[in-house]
Amino acid sequence: MATAAMRMRRSLALCYHLTAALLLLAFLHAPLAGAQPLPWQLCDSAAGNYTEGSAYQANIRALAGGLPRNASASPALFAKGAAGAAPDAVYALALCRGDTNASSCAACVAAAFRNAQQLCAFNRHATMFDDPCILRYSGQDFLANVTDNSGRFVAFNGNNVSAGAAAAAFDAASGRLVNATADYAAGDPTRRFGTGEEGYDATYPKIYSLAQCTPDMEAADCRSCLRDIIEKFTPQYFVGKPGGRVFGVRCNFRFETYSFFSGRPLLQLPDVLPPAPAPAPAAAEEGEFLKQKTNKK
Repeated sequence: MATAAMRMRRSLALCYHLTAALLLLAFLHAPLAGAQPLPWQLCDSAAGNYTEGSAYQANIRALAGGLPRNASASPALFAKGAAGAAPDAVYALALCRGDTNASSCAACVAAAFRNAQQLCAFNRHATMFDDPCILRYSGQDFLANVTDNSGRFVAFNGNNVSAGAAAAAFDAASGRLVNATADYAAGDPTRRFGTGEEGYDATYPKIYSLAQCTPDMEAADCRSCLRDIIEKFTPQYFVGKPGGRVFGVRCNFRFETYSFFSGRPLLQLPDVLPPAPAPAPAAAEEGEFLKQKTNKK
């Protein structure tokens, strides 16, 4: 009986881990316009829970009362803060997209706090990704490490660019734009934010991109963060795709074949030159054609 019970527990544990893995894969593969609309949440139950009416909950609510206002009032649309003392201290960070306005920023961060407490109910650590803001709060001081971009969310367009050479050419063009936009964002000393545009072809007249880091990062750290997620996730998820994005708390990027940001692009790349058509074969003389045809018999 004991052996059978142990086998049953092992079987249930295996099913749980397989289910968790499948859920994680589905989460990472969420399409841009798929069944799961924004906001997207990352809940970390392993970090522990808090209870209703606890000091930890009061500290989350204190940050929820001030961080939206602080982020929207910042020239960089960014704020971080802490409330309470250990073991109930809460640390939080909010970043709004560089092309949004103050009122939209404040509303997004306030909604992110509400959503986090509902979708990650009583989790001490929660992250919310939305347009146009990102929020994380935790009982651990993650604010001290500006290069920690752990807990990322990947999404991509479920359609494909036409196969073969056309897909490879599109990937090269979108990669060029994404990296140029990352360079621009890292070089922006105020917001660490950039948007870009590039002309492509008749099917995809324009490619658009966006990149951003938290503005408390140094330029080199910002570019390193963006390079990491571009190089890590592009080959894995975005090959032959007309759109994709990686959300991270410290840095993020996105590219699409339609405009998804406000205002004119901050970076304009020269249009991609279409590949030269293959030269037409020289017309054969009638006698030569007949000779070739005869030789095939």
